[in-house]
Amino acid sequence: MSRIAACLSAAAALAASVSACSHMPVSTMWALRNFDASTIDPTTLRAAVRLPDSFEPRRRGVTLMVGWWREGEEKHEAKFVLKETTASDDIAPLAGERKPGTRLFAYRVDPADYAAIRARQKEFLEEKARNGKTHGSLGVSADACRRGELPDGPILTTSFLRTQAGGPYLTLLKNVDLREEATKEKPLEEYLPPCGKFDARAEPGASG
Repeated sequence: MSRIAACLSAAAALAASVSACSHMPVSTMWALRNFDASTIDPTTLRAAVRLPDSFEPRRRGVTLMVGWWREGEEKHEAKFVLKETTASDDIAPLAGERKPGTRLFAYRVDPADYAAIRARQKEFLEEKARNGKTHGSLGVSADACRRGELPDGPILTTSFLRTQAGGPYLTLLKNVDLREEATKEKPLEEYLPPCGKFDARAEPGASG
């Protein structure tokens, strides 16, 4: 990761958004066909990421972006740091996604951010009422670091999202090779820095 990102748009712009996500399963596209970022409940939103054993999310590195934009104009967007969760209700539904040689990390919205997220959603709905060519968006991204040397071969990561309490996790981006994310300006060693450069990954996981 440094950055796995999956941007989900409100229903009006969903098709355009997911068309660029070649790693998004068709089943997820279908499940999200009526997805509306303006009405999702932040208290039930959960995200998760699967990483190779020698990698982990950076401290404060998993974030939620909520925003809106008019066609042809700059996006209005706010970023919120997600909190790791170890609650059984959040972890248990991911049991079928565990793979040898990997670890799963689950996240939720910080309760301190509920009001701010709802304010963004309200702002979008009001703007959309004034201008029908206004779109809303919700995105989850994660920055990762490594323990030890970079391994040989592909560095595959998968991200998940759960949009409602008691519902399943949807696979957002499957088996993204982080080696392909590196650039000449930002080589892999910088894109996936040693975890020792950061503080402890996160505060103790939330239990609920």
